Amino acid sequence: MKKIIETIVIAVLFIALIFIGRQKLAAFYFNKGSGYYDQQRYKEAIKYFNKSIYLNPLIDTVHYSLGNTYLQEKLEDKAIEEYKEAIRINSRFIWGYEALADIYTRKGLYQKTIDMLTQAQLIAQDNKEISDLIRYTSSIYLSALLNSSIDAFLNHNKEKAYELLKIALKVNPDFAYTYYVFGYFYYTEQKYDQAINMLEQAVKIDSQFYLTHKLLGDIYFKKNMFYQAINEYKKVLSVDKNNATALSNLGLAYMNLEKYSEAVYFLVQAVQINPNKANFRYSLASVYRDRRMFNEAVSEYQKVIDLDSGYPNVHNDLGDIYIAEGKSEEARKEYQEEVSLCQQKLLGNPRDPFTLKDLSYAFSKLKDYQNALNNIKKAIAIKPDYQEAHLLLALIQRELKEYDNAMNSLEKARSFSRQKQLFIDNEIGRVKKDLETYYQSRAKYEPLDEVYLKNGGMFRGTIQKEDNNRIILEISIGKSTGTVILYRDDIKQIVKAEKN
Repeated sequence: MKKIIETIVIAVLFIALIFIGRQKLAAFYFNKGSGYYDQQRYKEAIKYFNKSIYLNPLIDTVHYSLGNTYLQEKLEDKAIEEYKEAIRINSRFIWGYEALADIYTRKGLYQKTIDMLTQAQLIAQDNKEISDLIRYTSSIYLSALLNSSIDAFLNHNKEKAYELLKIALKVNPDFAYTYYVFGYFYYTEQKYDQAINMLEQAVKIDSQFYLTHKLLGDIYFKKNMFYQAINEYKKVLSVDKNNATALSNLGLAYMNLEKYSEAVYFLVQAVQINPNKANFRYSLASVYRDRRMFNEAVSEYQKVIDLDSGYPNVHNDLGDIYIAEGKSEEARKEYQEEVSLCQQKLLGNPRDPFTLKDLSYAFSKLKDYQNALNNIKKAIAIKPDYQEAHLLLALIQRELKEYDNAMNSLEKARSFSRQKQLFIDNEIGRVKKDLETYYQSRAKYEPLDEVYLKNGGMFRGTIQKEDNNRIILEISIGKSTGTVILYRDDIKQIVKAEKN
C-alpha cells in the first residue's frame, strides 16, 4: 500500500514538473517572440509566439501579441482571429477590444465596432474603458456619416444625403450638429418650414450653438419675417458679440423694417470689426441711400469700389443717387460704367442671370429699352424664378407703355414670394392706374371699330386680331378693359374706324 502511494505521489510530482516546465517554456518562447518583435524581426516573432501558444493556448496576452505581429506583416485577417481568440479566453481583455475596434474603424465598419463593444459592455458593465471606446467610435462614425452626407448633397445625390443623416440620428439622437445639417439642407432647397423644425430641435439640445440661430435668422429673413430674424441674430450676438456677419444681417433686417437708425447702428459696428469686407460696406451704403444720406452713401460706395472694383450693381446705385440729386451727367457715367463692367463679366460667364439683370437695369436707366428688354428676358430664361428680374421687366414694360405685360410681370414676381410684399402690390396699383389712363386716353382720342351682330347687338372697340373664322376685339367697360371673341357666323357687319 505504501509503495502504491509513493508511486502516485511521484507520478503527480512528475506531471506537475512537466506542467511547470511547459509553462516556463511557453513563457520563454513568449519572451523570445517579444524580443524579436521589438527588433522588428516579425517572422521570427510569429514563430516563437506560435510555439508559446502550442504549449499554452490559453494566455490572452500571447494571442494579442501574435495579432499585433500579424498586423505588422499586413496579415490583417489573421490578426483579427488572434484578437478574437484573446477575447474568447478573457472576455474582459480590453486590449483585444481596442485592437479590433481600431481595425474595424479603419475599414469603415463602424456599426460592427459599436455592436461588438456593446456586447462587451454587457459582460463587463463596470469597465469604463469599453464605455469610452463606444463613445469614441460613435463620434468617429457620426463624423463619417455627416461628411459623407454633405459630400452626397454637394454631388446632387440628395436622397443618399438625407438617408445618411437619418442613420446619424440613430447613432446619436442628441447631437445638435446633425439637426443643423438637416436644417441647412432643407434651407438650400427652400423648404423653410422643415428647416425651422430641424433647427429648433438643435436649439433644444444646445441653445448656445450660434450657427443654428444664424441659419434660423437667415430663414426668417428670406420669409420676410424680420422681427423673428432680428431675435435670432441677437441670440448669435449673445454668444459672440463680435460676430460681424450677425451684426450686418441684423442691420439689413432693420433696414427692411425701415428702421434706419437701428440699421445704421449695427452696420457701422460690422464695418468697424471688418472694414475690408465689401459686402458690409455695401449694405451700410444702401441704408444711407434709403435714408437719403447721399453724401455718406456715395462715400461708402466708393470704398466698396476701392475694395472690389467689380462689385455688382454698385455703379447702378451711384447712378440712382445722382439722379435723385439732379446730377444727370454723373448718373449717366455711372450707368455706362455698369454696362461696361457687366459686359466684361459676361465674356467669362454669358449665362449669369444676376449680371444680366444689372446690365438690363443700367440700359433701362440710359433709356436703351431694347437692350434692357433683351438682357432681362435672357436672365429670366436662365432663371425663371428670379423675382427681381420679373420686377425689372415690369419696370421696363411700364416705360414702354406695355401696361398689360407689366401687370403680368408683376403678378409673376408676386408668385415667387411666400409672403405678402406690399411694394409689389403698390406697383401693381400704379400700373393699373396707368392702364386706365391709357385706355381712357385712347377711347377719347382714337376712333373705334364697330361690330354689328345678327341678333341686333353691337360692340365698339379695337380689333386686335382677325382671321376667316373670328375676330378678337379689345373693349372698354367703365374703367376696365378686356377682349371678346366674335365669330364671323354671328356677325352682320364690321365698320372699321379710320385710323390717323
